[in-house]
Amino acid sequence: MSDMIETFRKSGKCGIRQTRALVAGLRRGLSLLALLLVLGGGTGDFAQAASQAPQIWTLDIKPGPLRLYVDPIDDRHYHYFTYQVVNSTKADRMFAPTIELFTDTGQILPSGSGVSSQVSRRLMGHLANPLMEDEHQIIGDLKQGKEHAKDGLVIWEAVDLDTNQITIFVTGLSNGINRVPHPVTGEDVLLRKTLRLDYVIPGNLADTRRADATPDPQEDTERAIQLHAKIPHGIWIWR
Repeated sequence: MSDMIETFRKSGKCGIRQTRALVAGLRRGLSLLALLLVLGGGTGDFAQAASQAPQIWTLDIKPGPLRLYVDPIDDRHYHYFTYQVVNSTKADRMFAPTIELFTDTGQILPSGSGVSSQVSRRLMGHLANPLMEDEHQIIGDLKQGKEHAKDGLVIWEAVDLDTNQITIFVTGLSNGINRVPHPVTGEDVLLRKTLRLDYVIPGNLADTRRADATPDPQEDTERAIQLHAKIPHGIWIWR
């Protein structure tokens, strides 16, 4: 390093102040290099570890309405939720969402719960969207770009007609995970980046033939994360 500084001084390219700045910069660079060598066992190991670090990606979703549908054949009530998903990441992704419905009376319903294939076909015919896919059809590769967007439909039997508040949890939009210790056992619990959507249903569902749930705007909480674009009536959480 001293030979390099002396060469610069003789060439007249730097004065005293420039020389001191050069020395300080070289020292900081050498200190950083030494730290990287200690932590990574060598520059090759450090570069390899950095390249192997998982890249967090999140798909874009445009939530549609949550509505109530009464089947004309069996006269049963069903909740249905529509959405559009777009892959704006830098690679094609496997899309296999898990979508659950939670009522304010404690009912937790996985997608498709209590729904026959006949009901699903009748509702899709009612919506008249040729691009619409149900929870099984939509599973598969999601290519990049808006031109490859997918329109999804999820249906649940409305087993609880006394509910007026519904929350939908959508997992599978991101590979983001978080490990936290269990409050009792201390063992690691794996949580996934999940979109939470809250809705309010007006009136008495038992007397309703068709109803639109009203999106309930959410405020950020301590468990909420904003690692991606905000959804107007939803928040990203670890779940």
